[in-house]
Order: sequence, then structure tokens, then C-alpha cells
Amino acid sequence: MCFSVSAVEGEGQGRILQRFPEKDWEDSPFPQGVELFCQPSGWGLVPEQQPASFFVAVLTDINSERHYCSCFTFWEGLDISQKAEANETDEADEEPTVVLAAQVFAPKSLVLVSRLDHNEVFKNCLSLIYTVHIDGLPVPLETVIGNLLTCVIPIAGGSQVIHNHFVL
Repeated sequence: MCFSVSAVEGEGQGRILQRFPEKDWEDSPFPQGVELFCQPSGWGLVPEQQPASFFVAVLTDINSERHYCSCFTFWEGLDISQKAEANETDEADEEPTVVLAAQVFAPKSLVLVSRLDHNEVFKNCLSLIYTVHIDGLPVPLETVIGNLLTCVIPIAGGSQVIHNHFVL
């Protein structure tokens, strides 16, 4: 499963923007509350762009099955307006305001959830999705993710198809 998670209204909690597949597979339900672990330090806005980061968390469900959640976080610029009072006049009845544009950066996370423990492969997949997004390549993200969802990873004794979830 792959999905994108982003800050809501700046501070507070994140929300899922997109997920692939859009509906749960019978043998692989969507892990609820996954957006809560994506930003261990919180979903706050910052004044300077932060470097991208990657980490893996392991979630264990009620049936003791492990879900490896690979999280790639980057920071996107947001323009916000702030009102500043200008004290250029001495008249009390006039209160001129100036609207200043300020840029802040909000975290956005790409998360891949899998039952397989292939951290380096998942980091590379998320980095590819990030590159397509940042470079504005004319390839729909659905196509990129669709190709990644059905990739075959060789394992000892044969090959296995990965069934993952992507969240944007």
C-alpha cells in the first residue's frame, strides 16, 4: 500500500491524501491510523526546508502479523499570508495593513506498507515516486505505483509477488 500523508492546516495531525489501492484487498486490509506514526515529531510547519528522511516502523496487528511501514518524508513549500500593521501615519482612525507573503514548509510523507521486510527496495521505490513528483515528469503516479505494486522480488527458493499498499 502506498499513500501520501500531509499536514492539515499547518499544525496538528496529518491526513491521507491518496492511497493505492483505493479499496482494501481481501487479504490485506488498510492499517488504520497509519498517518499517526509518519511524523514522530509532529505535523508542524517549519520556516526552513528540511532534508528528506526515511525510516521504517513495524506495526503488529491483532493476529500478530507484522506490517513493515516504510516512510519517506520531504518538505513542500507553502505560501501563507500574514497581516502586518504599518505605523506610518499618526491618525488613530486609519489602520493600514500590509499583507506579507511568507513561505513555510510542511511535511509530506510517502508510505509503503508491506508484509515483507525489504527496506532498501522500499526506500528505492519511494525515492522513485518522490522523483517523479518533484521533477513533474509526465507520468501519472498511478502508473508508477501500479508498476511497483506488481513487481516480483526474487527470494530464496523461488519468486514472490509483493502485495503492498501505497499512501500519498
